[in-house]
Amino acid sequence: MVCLYVGSTTGYSGKNLTVMGIGQRFLKDGLKVGYFKPFGRLPIKIDGVLTDKDAWFIHRVLMLNDPVETLCPVVLTHDLMVNGCRGECPGLDLKILDAFEAVSQEKDVVIIGGAGKLESGMAFDISGYHIIERLKARVLLVDYYDKEFYLDAVLNAQGVVEERLLGAIINRVHAGYLDKIQDLIVPFLERKGIPVFGILPEDAVLGSVMIGDIAETLAGDVLCCHNKLDGLIEHFLIGGMQVDRALEYIRKTRNNAVIVGGDRADIQLAAVEAMTQCLILTGNLYPNEIVVARAELKGIPIVVVRGDTYSVAKKVEELSGKLRLREKEKVYCGITLIEEKVNFERLYDSLGISV
Repeated sequence: MVCLYVGSTTGYSGKNLTVMGIGQRFLKDGLKVGYFKPFGRLPIKIDGVLTDKDAWFIHRVLMLNDPVETLCPVVLTHDLMVNGCRGECPGLDLKILDAFEAVSQEKDVVIIGGAGKLESGMAFDISGYHIIERLKARVLLVDYYDKEFYLDAVLNAQGVVEERLLGAIINRVHAGYLDKIQDLIVPFLERKGIPVFGILPEDAVLGSVMIGDIAETLAGDVLCCHNKLDGLIEHFLIGGMQVDRALEYIRKTRNNAVIVGGDRADIQLAAVEAMTQCLILTGNLYPNEIVVARAELKGIPIVVVRGDTYSVAKKVEELSGKLRLREKEKVYCGITLIEEKVNFERLYDSLGISV
């Protein structure tokens, strides 16, 4: 049985994308696959059982049958944090080992999903490094290229896990960096004994944000079209210019949201007529009835938020960097990208898997 830990040196790097993509390929090739996440940070209850939201989502995408109880044995709650700081949470590693033992029964490969960074969970002695050592897992690092800091972080991780490091996947590579990655970074890592199994380009769909998540994050008041909150936003435009210029930019981009002051009715109407996907009105200022009526007619949600246009724009930019694959369109796109860009023949050979 092969034990594969998918981890990262940074948060929101694409671990869940990778787990789903390689998990689907393993299943497609006839392997018996198990999955679990030792330590989760997004509590959710499923049929009365506490588990992790991301882990539960991946479990359903892969259509696995293992009990929910084994899916994520340790979930970070307020009580766990308090008790852990008091030294009153012994045996967490044993819970993880028991869950792994149950999941691994009659499996060809078990994929272990890391939480956040490899260091996450260190305060409770259940960090990625602890889990890798206890389970004797091979490690696949998934990271996005962050210039020189990327190399430092990956080499540091290699120094800790040593021969257990299987290799790396470089994710979210901007088109402008692709030649540098292929000609310079990949050969460097290969010389250091770190095989690169794939380079995943930055993708607008994967980087998109659901309108409902925008409203929730910004604590916004949704004025209309509540049934359209599952729409995906790929681009955010600042509506601080003249109407004709605003129209030009809106029409040039697809799946955009316009961030504009609540007192700019001219830009708001122009954005609605140009069929933006969403209006985000800042300053806690509400639009007039004409704007709301036109948006309702065209199926365009309006979200009123506190804060000035600049601060709101910064927040949604940060949200775009926190990739969460919970929409069908994004999941399909991500799995397809993994299938196309990852060298599975080399990955299987490194894991000793034959299909």
